[in-house]
Amino acid sequence: MLHRTSFSIILLICFSLSLLNTVSAAQKNTKEVVQNNPRKISGKVTDVITTADFTYAEVDTGEEKVWAAGPGVTPLKKGDMVAFSAEMPMQNFHSKSLGRDFPLIYFVKTYITDKETSTTATPHGQNKQQQINKPITTTYKGARGEVRVGGHLRDETMTGLNGKNKKLSDFKGKPLIINVWASWCGPCRAEMGSLERLANRYNGKEFNVIGISTDDYRNKAEAFIKQTGITFENFQDSKLVLENMLGANTIPLTILVDEHGRVLEKVRGAREWDNTRIIDAIAEVFHIKLIHQAQ
Repeated sequence: MLHRTSFSIILLICFSLSLLNTVSAAQKNTKEVVQNNPRKISGKVTDVITTADFTYAEVDTGEEKVWAAGPGVTPLKKGDMVAFSAEMPMQNFHSKSLGRDFPLIYFVKTYITDKETSTTATPHGQNKQQQINKPITTTYKGARGEVRVGGHLRDETMTGLNGKNKKLSDFKGKPLIINVWASWCGPCRAEMGSLERLANRYNGKEFNVIGISTDDYRNKAEAFIKQTGITFENFQDSKLVLENMLGANTIPLTILVDEHGRVLEKVRGAREWDNTRIIDAIAEVFHIKLIHQAQ
């Protein structure tokens, strides 16, 4: 059985390898920062944006300013010195909650600061402030009504974009890969070709692949499907019901679900889904055997 951490590492390796081949000349300075210090980026916080799900921080490294996003609410403020791992960069990321684009942003598990103020309870029930020197642990609160990993998806009717309306329960009996996307999302566009190739090889056989668009306008989603030539089934989620249940506060989001409707894994960000390592990881999570077919 492949542990979730191992699955995430495989995805990270594959994503990082593909990223090295796609960084543009306009991001040359950022690329140099990552190469010179591939494990950690540090600097002074110059801007902080906090949402219910993420804490966004702009950090001045001394050479340039870069953005990072950590899960949950982290007590950062302008002027704080902070460091974070540079292992999870995302290009052309669109934050739906903020309504803005980031040419390059790092998604981090924790922010590391020189000291953190935490609140602990005394034996008499009084709160006491103490200083501790360790990474800040943040908590991902998730979207409203989100089904977390290990939970079972609630049944919902989905509006077909390139096929008939269906319910999520119609896909029980086989493992299911759900990809949440939008026509305006650059990373979503980048990974769609690999999802189509993955679906062409395995859809309806070892597992199923479906897409869910969060576009507000059906014609935009339909135009994207036609433009990209997607053939696997896609559905629209204009009322945010599926978006909230799946926890798609950022996209693209890909969810691996077992044959009983139980969420096994959630992957945030674009991936090369027909990469052999990722296919092997999918097979381990689903507990099935997948034969690598010629591309």
